[in-house]
Amino acid sequence: MPANPTLLEARATRALEAIGETTPDELVALIERSGLRGRGGAGHPLAHKLAAARAAAATSGASPLVVANAYDADPASPLSRTLITRGAAAIVDGVAIAARIVASSEAIVYLHPDAKSERAAMERAIAERRPRLGGLDVTTALGPGGFMGGEESALMNVLESRRAMARQRPPYPAQQGVAMRPTLIGCAETLAWLPLIVDGGAAPLTKLVSVTGAVRAPGVYEVALGTTLGAILEKAGGADGALKGIHVGGPTSGILAASRADVRFDFEDLAAAGVHMGSAQVRAVPATACIVAEAARLWSYLERENCGICVPCRVGTARVTGILEGVQSQLGRESDLAWLGELGDHMAAFSLCGFGLTAPSILRTTMREFAADYRAHIDERRCPTGTCAVVRSRRYETMAQP
Repeated sequence: MPANPTLLEARATRALEAIGETTPDELVALIERSGLRGRGGAGHPLAHKLAAARAAAATSGASPLVVANAYDADPASPLSRTLITRGAAAIVDGVAIAARIVASSEAIVYLHPDAKSERAAMERAIAERRPRLGGLDVTTALGPGGFMGGEESALMNVLESRRAMARQRPPYPAQQGVAMRPTLIGCAETLAWLPLIVDGGAAPLTKLVSVTGAVRAPGVYEVALGTTLGAILEKAGGADGALKGIHVGGPTSGILAASRADVRFDFEDLAAAGVHMGSAQVRAVPATACIVAEAARLWSYLERENCGICVPCRVGTARVTGILEGVQSQLGRESDLAWLGELGDHMAAFSLCGFGLTAPSILRTTMREFAADYRAHIDERRCPTGTCAVVRSRRYETMAQP
């Protein structure tokens, strides 16, 4: 095995045997020293979640649960499916290590309902690794489909046979999760790092990304954290023609100008640029695209996919979509820009989960970096690329503009 293996290169390890007499506190300290952060988008240190779930279980006396989130909510970013195909055993061992730390006897690998072959591969890996699991019961479960089925708190509702709707936090899952039990929820990619860290001290320095759009070789790649967006596109064969922008992070994240290809793909640099890691999709937007139409398409998707439980997101996505479609249809007004900014700020401040909290980055980045596209539609009543179709015959207005 390489001295510092990547997830897609790693072979089976002896991590479960290597733990030996290592205490849970020592394992948490080892994971904290490794710097492992959640690969599901938010980037929270896994050691903190492990410690919180362990402490909650000890305090409450409730039996804790471990959930590996392999749902792949973004259909264009099948990272967990790819990882299961290449290394399902690493996920099983990671789940077992996390379960040992939090003193859990039960774990669930949670998948998208379309991932039928991946579920079968996961169950084969569980059966093969069962003699090493020390009595840990690992099963698989399918979510409901749709984007929100993979959100952390909605996932807990699904496992309780409820609708996939977000929950108020706190309490956080590690304190009070599925069926009121302390629940450690980790992205499958995150947990797959644990056996590599425990068996040999590998540093979690890479991230799986899905490169899509106007590139010559779209697909899932593993890149070093800190790789520039331009280098990631080159890894996928380079751009297939001139680019206008780079959409980073999937449906709830923003679009940067193509000139921002030097932005580094890591948690801090992406946040500084106004986007987030999200589903780790890097999409090349061609020069022929109108960014107003791109933004309207993304918000239309979010309007359909939001869970509907909180007003800022349920109403906000509908209003933003309506305004953007109006601008796209040459019905825009100057006041629409201020109105979009206010709606985005309200969603970012008051939405219940990351879906609504992060979606306004689409507005902020596109209005900042592609102002000319908005201005052409509003001031000149034309699409700057000549590609926009009229999608509304009337403006979307339900209240006074700001």
